[in-house]
Amino acid sequence: MAPRDKERHSNNPKSSVKQQPKKSGAGGKFTMGKAGDEGLNYAEERRVDPEDGMAYTWDELVEFYKGKYSRKDLEAYWHYECEEPKGKSKSTKAKAKATAKPAEAKVKAKAKAEPKVKAKAKAKATQIDPDKDEKLAKAIAEVIPYFPFKKLEKFYDVQGLLNHPKLLNAMCAVMARRFRKMKVTKICGFEARGFLFTPVAIKLGVPFIMLRKAGKMPNTISSGPYTKEYEGVDEICVQKGAIVKDDKVVLIDDLVATGGTLCAGIKLMEACEATVVECACMVELQALNGREKCLKAGAESVWGFISEELLTKKAELPDDYKDDGRK
Repeated sequence: MAPRDKERHSNNPKSSVKQQPKKSGAGGKFTMGKAGDEGLNYAEERRVDPEDGMAYTWDELVEFYKGKYSRKDLEAYWHYECEEPKGKSKSTKAKAKATAKPAEAKVKAKAKAEPKVKAKAKAKATQIDPDKDEKLAKAIAEVIPYFPFKKLEKFYDVQGLLNHPKLLNAMCAVMARRFRKMKVTKICGFEARGFLFTPVAIKLGVPFIMLRKAGKMPNTISSGPYTKEYEGVDEICVQKGAIVKDDKVVLIDDLVATGGTLCAGIKLMEACEATVVECACMVELQALNGREKCLKAGAESVWGFISEELLTKKAELPDDYKDDGRK
């Protein structure tokens, strides 16, 4: 989510955003909805928004992003990206002291203290939480079924994830959090399922570059022929000028199997004099050794969020199902 301007910070010493007057009906500590509404409406809890490093209640976050994002999107953002502060933050103490000062002095004190608080909170927000990520990986695995397809016993269907927007947004948030530390300048996605992760580039504020098959877009540079992940030969292209010398890129696809497609992308980035800081995929089929091939081809790192051992959901097939994968 992109930060807005300073209208977030109001003149109300009790709030960091402009809030609407409380509505009657909920009462108590609930300021939105009613008791039991998904557990996200407790006014006391505060979390750090990684976009500006400041702590907000759920109601304050909703008010700030009102009209820009849906409630479901905000719930995913609150749960998977916003961090829970440890103890009473320095910014909270500073606010308490500031309430006794004249308005002008309070504004100056906040302006002076905010950069340090923001930097500290942002650094914390980019740290990996293994427990939270493992929980998300299992949740995503539960919605990705496998089919007998293209002569494979297990072909993992990413459409299952697309049926759950909250999980897709959370997956993209994990990727953005990881890549933010790498200071990438471009996100490159492979046709077609790599294009699903364009929100990662949006969250980072960097360009998303399409890597397409030959003949699909004009004015291109080609990787040359390569053996596809499953069967046959293909060719990957990028538009001239989209990648420039010294770019730091991440190559994204839904899945890494044999590594053929990713290696072609690495070769293409090398021709553009760019560095592949990571080959990133939602699912890694470790038994096919794609990781080793990508590292040997020149990638600095290979990362898969979900291992194949978690993908145990078998698709429910109709009686007339047949493997209709094109040969």
